[in-house]
Amino acid sequence: MILKLPPTKSNMFKLEQDLRFAREGHDLLDRKREVLVMELMQIVHTIKNIQRRLAEQIEQAYATFRMAYTEMGSDAIERANYAYLEPLEIVVKERSVMGVPVPSVSAVRAPRSVQIGLMDTSLSFDAAIGEFAQAIPLLLQYCEANMTLTRLATELQKTQRRVNALENMFIPNTSDTIKYIRDVLEEGEREDFFRRKRVKKTI
Repeated sequence: MILKLPPTKSNMFKLEQDLRFAREGHDLLDRKREVLVMELMQIVHTIKNIQRRLAEQIEQAYATFRMAYTEMGSDAIERANYAYLEPLEIVVKERSVMGVPVPSVSAVRAPRSVQIGLMDTSLSFDAAIGEFAQAIPLLLQYCEANMTLTRLATELQKTQRRVNALENMFIPNTSDTIKYIRDVLEEGEREDFFRRKRVKKTI
């Protein structure tokens, strides 16, 4: 589609400059798109790996916890769960991937509001507590990877829309308009040339 602009040399030069910038921008966006796709593929692989490890860890922890439940009973388990419950403070920082802010998630143990003394728990209960604790870093990694996946996927969609707009609209429309203006200017120069020749013949 030809843009509605007067067919002047100044407009043609401006469009030629815009076209150069658009093509450079298209190349940059295309490279960004490729990097984002590779990052997303890597994150999907990471998420699958974390899911597998997390499922195995939680399954093992619950198996040990069931043993503890059998040994200690529900009342003792409930008291022990409260005693061993340690609050966590989740810390979310950000880092940049291709200009996209993605989260870095970590956790620190918050101080107890009430100090709990030693309790008479079974070895299986203590083991289950340790196994559940080992699942926490995996949960944080899983949250971080999923949030990163969402943000990078959103950025990829934006980048793809920009690439499509340049490829399918701006670059072809600008190229067509430059060609149209150049043809009009050349036709005007030819008409002016023949007009000058006729004037010379009449002199």
